[in-house]
Amino acid sequence: MFRKLPTLFLALTLLAAIGFLPTASHSEVLYVAQPPQIDLEIAPSQAGKSSFSDQDESKALSKVTPENEDSCFPVLYGEKDRISLDFQNANIKNLFRIISEFSGFNLILSPEVSGFVNVRMFDLPWNEALEIILANSSLGRECFGNNAVRIASRETLEAEADLKAANLKDANIETSSENKDSCFPTLYGDKEIISLDFQNVHIKNLFRMISEVSGFNLILSPEVSGFVNVRMLDVPWNEALEIILANNALGRECFTEGVVRIASIKALNKAPKTLEAKKKSSPRSMGKELENFQPVAMHIYNKIQNEFPELLEKISRFEKLFNNKELLLEMSDDEYSQTVKKYKDILKSAGEIKISKTPLQEDYQLIRLKGIVSMKKGKVALFETQEKTGFSARKGDLIGPFFGYIDDIQPEKVVVVEKLRNYLGTTITRERSIEFSKDAP
Repeated sequence: MFRKLPTLFLALTLLAAIGFLPTASHSEVLYVAQPPQIDLEIAPSQAGKSSFSDQDESKALSKVTPENEDSCFPVLYGEKDRISLDFQNANIKNLFRIISEFSGFNLILSPEVSGFVNVRMFDLPWNEALEIILANSSLGRECFGNNAVRIASRETLEAEADLKAANLKDANIETSSENKDSCFPTLYGDKEIISLDFQNVHIKNLFRMISEVSGFNLILSPEVSGFVNVRMLDVPWNEALEIILANNALGRECFTEGVVRIASIKALNKAPKTLEAKKKSSPRSMGKELENFQPVAMHIYNKIQNEFPELLEKISRFEKLFNNKELLLEMSDDEYSQTVKKYKDILKSAGEIKISKTPLQEDYQLIRLKGIVSMKKGKVALFETQEKTGFSARKGDLIGPFFGYIDDIQPEKVVVVEKLRNYLGTTITRERSIEFSKDAP
């Protein structure tokens, strides 16, 4: 449930957005060598009126007619709370973050949204202020559900609209049942509500999280890669999935038994388009169905080597098996499905082993960073668990479910490096950050 922010909080947040106060940003971090400067000012006497021409206004404020349906109707229409903005050389992403906080809407920014702005607006409805900023920055928007708004460049949205129109034209020409969405009704209807807050996370890990929440197997094509910043609150997981796909030029197709393949739109357009061809495709042939398996922390694997010989033998056997692709392809579908299930259960049991390396062997969602103390001997981070028990940690200490070591303590976050063993027996290293808790005091 969102609530209107008090004036003091909004003022402090505005200062933080332009760099005067330290705060943990939920916006994408992007450094622009020569950022575009946008000046926009609406004097108090102009409140409620735009200085744009009718032609400019039409680019931002859609006219809802049968010929031009707006995906943001009625979400961004009607009377909204008024807002005043005064930004000097502020990152436009932080400006959108303020509007998101004030309005209670999820604003998802496309990767190309960047630059700095000078904005002065007084006593305007926030939806009108948003539309003016979009029009002045050559940006547009599309809406998903009741509280998710995606912002992208006009060029991106127009190109996507042209592609959708072309696909719709093809669908009208070929009206057989094979041309219907392969993910209907799998990805339709009311789904569980989730909130996502990821900063510079690999997109594969993001899809892994959605797979765990949904219970679906998400199979990722090789071209699915890169890092994303995502912040969405109280959105059905299927809507969140569609927004992430649209924002990264990705698409999906569904198979039987809860299997969803994710690939680039270009790759999907080249693939066979009939539903029968999709159903006959084997998830095994893509070789991606194990990417959502949780790896084993190296500290736990070392313990398994010393104390659990039977479990070690099982893991070693399955590691060799899943490195032998020819043998996997020779299995029947039932044999392969059973093999995957057995290996998944084994890795799950390995991940449940507890060791006394650190009192903070907790999921990161249960650990809160509460403070950082700087001393001559170095910095100390103060953490709090779900039981409100406090712990201090220094550089090199272990933390988290995978026993990552603290690599750096920075003013606004703690950097943790994890060493893990994946399902193929390969040692991998990954980095994550623990930022200050957003919990209310």
